[in-house]
Amino acid sequence: MRALLIRGGLAAVAIVVFGILWLVLARPLSELVDRVRTVRVASLSPSPFTWNDTWLQFGPPIGDVEKNFVGDLTGIDPQFRMLDLTGPGPNYGNAADIAVDAHGKLVLSAGGKSFVLGVATGNLIPIQAFRDMPEYAAEPGDTASLVIEHSFFAWPTPFELNVVGMSGTATTWVRHVYYRLSWVKASGARLTMLWAGEQPYYGADNGWGAPGGFLMQVDIR
Repeated sequence: MRALLIRGGLAAVAIVVFGILWLVLARPLSELVDRVRTVRVASLSPSPFTWNDTWLQFGPPIGDVEKNFVGDLTGIDPQFRMLDLTGPGPNYGNAADIAVDAHGKLVLSAGGKSFVLGVATGNLIPIQAFRDMPEYAAEPGDTASLVIEHSFFAWPTPFELNVVGMSGTATTWVRHVYYRLSWVKASGARLTMLWAGEQPYYGADNGWGAPGGFLMQVDIR
């Protein structure tokens, strides 16, 4: 009987220790796995696209989109693919700059280099709840792709508090979301951009919330 109690006690301690280790290590483990494997959500059409002096917006999706990427939405809603130029903390400054040159070309600059994203088409695209955004199209011979991915597995957040109010829902899980833009011009010039952010999970009734994101990497070659 005593041996049985000892074994039971050791098992309980092992479960507690494992639980603590899981809470502490789940996030870094998820980030480590993300380096070698992520889950593709959708590919977005990179051209034509819009720019309103604050954010870029690409789309629509190419092919199928993972069900319920955000809440009950089966597609990629425009408000969840607005990609601005804000870099990560602690400064949160712009990681790149975008301007329209004298020829109506949209030019992205970073690290002393520049890259032509597209040419103004003269069209205005209506965006729900926002003013119309001017449309741009890639130059002839350009090839581009934009892929949305999320972490292979999420990590638990059992100590998150609901600061919205009694009617809100606290986050229970979080995963990373990645936006990877690759752009190659006919000349051979290349641009890669990576946005990354966190996406909270609010339970079975509310599903995954809108992901945030910062411009983590800009590479012009």
